Amino acid sequence: MTLDLELSAAMQAACQAARLAGSILLSMKGSATVHAKSGKDLVTDADFAAQVAISNHLLTAYPDHDFLGEEGDLGTVGSNIMPQTNSAYRWVVDPLDGTTNYAHGLPQYAVSIALMFYREPILGVIYDPEADEMFSALKGLGAQLNDKPIHTSQENNLSMALVAAGLSPNLRQDSPEIQQVVRMLLACQGLRRLGSAALNLCYVACGRLDGYWGGTLKIWDIAAGVLIVRESGGVVSDFHGQDDQALGGALIAAATRPLQHSMQEIITKTH
Repeated sequence: MTLDLELSAAMQAACQAARLAGSILLSMKGSATVHAKSGKDLVTDADFAAQVAISNHLLTAYPDHDFLGEEGDLGTVGSNIMPQTNSAYRWVVDPLDGTTNYAHGLPQYAVSIALMFYREPILGVIYDPEADEMFSALKGLGAQLNDKPIHTSQENNLSMALVAAGLSPNLRQDSPEIQQVVRMLLACQGLRRLGSAALNLCYVACGRLDGYWGGTLKIWDIAAGVLIVRESGGVVSDFHGQDDQALGGALIAAATRPLQHSMQEIITKTH
């Protein structure tokens, strides 16, 4: 299949939508009503307001495109399984990644927007409104932070790597992620849990982190970030090392292939 879309115009629309959503999040910070989706998984009025703004902006510009957002899309309940549609293009959006941080006033959250061509991300934008940082990538054209090229750290050695973990909000004592964290903590130079999958991926892309993993992710959490990491020279795979399965919900993002292999060994170890 060949693209019939002007990607520079789509990037401009995505950045505009992300900034619009970011301004809404900033204006509602501290006043948005917080709800529990399930257990410790939160959603706020700001999530919904930001998603409405994004969908209105993008679908005004591209009325023939499909739209999938975390808080439910236009006619379809949000799902990480992408149903068949008539459009080859689908916007995949998390209007507020890091809702728990946002609800507590911790300035570590982002707006994530990806454009998929069939099942492949071809455009990714992640905007941190607190820091006014816009991470972006177009497939085959590299990744940028505020219009300046970014690259991964090129770290190969896990013992020298700063790594972030993405953990389920509803952990149990016997959750495998607990042992993964313990093993990784002992193997890497430092371990962080920042609370935003989108920003974790961006930080790998620009070298602030050397690696990141998460096992219970949704496509709206990661579609934009996976492209940004890859376009910055990094590696993204599932837990079994399959690059083409990285959008399936469990991923490893690393600055280099050797580091990805080391992380994979730690994460999949069974004893």
